[in-house]
Amino acid sequence: MILDRLKRLRPPDSRLVLAAIFAIVVLHIATTFTAPSIALSSAWDRLAPALKPNTMVVFPAVTPDAQPLPYMAPDARIAMCLFDTRKGKVALTASLPSPGWSLTLYDPDGIAIYVAAGRPDRPTSVSLLLVPDDDRFMGLSPEAQGLRSPRQQQLQVQARKGLAVLRAPDSGFAYRALIEADLKRGACRRVAGKP
Repeated sequence: MILDRLKRLRPPDSRLVLAAIFAIVVLHIATTFTAPSIALSSAWDRLAPALKPNTMVVFPAVTPDAQPLPYMAPDARIAMCLFDTRKGKVALTASLPSPGWSLTLYDPDGIAIYVAAGRPDRPTSVSLLLVPDDDRFMGLSPEAQGLRSPRQQQLQVQARKGLAVLRAPDSGFAYRALIEADLKRGACRRVAGKP
């Protein structure tokens, strides 16, 4: 009886199979891209209330009981700055003394908009001036005033606010004081001047 029913079944239409596979792929891609925007609580939502704007904060070593975000790796130390360029320029400086060190700027959606990494041959000094991405007049540039330009790279960010994360590898107990001192030298501050 079962064999008779199986013999009467005809093979599936290949166009229908291809259409189903295509629909599954499209649904998977759409779900992947929309998942961050529909998340109940993002990293930005968790960190923004705890950080003072335009101030670098060095976090304690990650332990199972003390983590700024879930599932953080215990092999790294971090410092974070919640930057906000809506009221003016923000100067960001950091030293990346060796490989494993990095400075990453994230927008509120968690997208990395800038990354700098430490090099093995020499320390990397990062000095950025984050400027608003609108057309506001921010005053005359030093060159327009006949002054020498400060040697500071200007980075125009697409987000008016975001998160700067300075990450250092935890090289063990003997190096913790040195790593913490380098993290504390990182600075994030609003530049005085007209907004």
